Amino acid sequence: MKTKVLLWLLLFGVLATTGSTCINDGFLVAVNLPIQACFSIKAGSNLSWTPSDPGQPVVIRLADQIDASYLNNLKNVRYYDLKVSVVGTYAGSVSGIAYINNIPLLTYSGQWSDFSTPQSLLGGSTHITSQASGVTELVRVLNLFTSNSAVTVSLSSSGSLSGQSPVPAGLSFCLEIFAQGDAEVK
Repeated sequence: MKTKVLLWLLLFGVLATTGSTCINDGFLVAVNLPIQACFSIKAGSNLSWTPSDPGQPVVIRLADQIDASYLNNLKNVRYYDLKVSVVGTYAGSVSGIAYINNIPLLTYSGQWSDFSTPQSLLGGSTHITSQASGVTELVRVLNLFTSNSAVTVSLSSSGSLSGQSPVPAGLSFCLEIFAQGDAEVK
């Protein structure tokens, strides 16, 4: 019995001297912040689209993308991947630019069918290339979001198709930004 008491006292002594008595210390939880938009490509003889087409730009309020309980506790937000994909079937190629806040974020080029499987920067896709000015803008917006929950981003796209005309109905170009924040939880 005396040995148990001595061991407990020793354990509490170690915990007290290493800062382990602070049971209310917070810890960081990773919170996903998905940012995505799809842009319809008009059917018909026009093989290109621009950010001024109907449905563009798509404005996204970042606070709407995560649980509200984390908003006031975000310590850091970062992006970790950009993906491009398409919806629908087209027998030809596609190329263009995706924008964030009217700044080129990435360029894309390849066969339409290549983008049926999302093309990822993290995955090393040769069909998409990030643009430094757009990545800088993305990082700026994400950093601003840690202190301002009213932050929005505007996503848009321009591009062109080649190979099949007229353009069939039901085609879309999609952009996904994968971001993650660290929220302090107490």
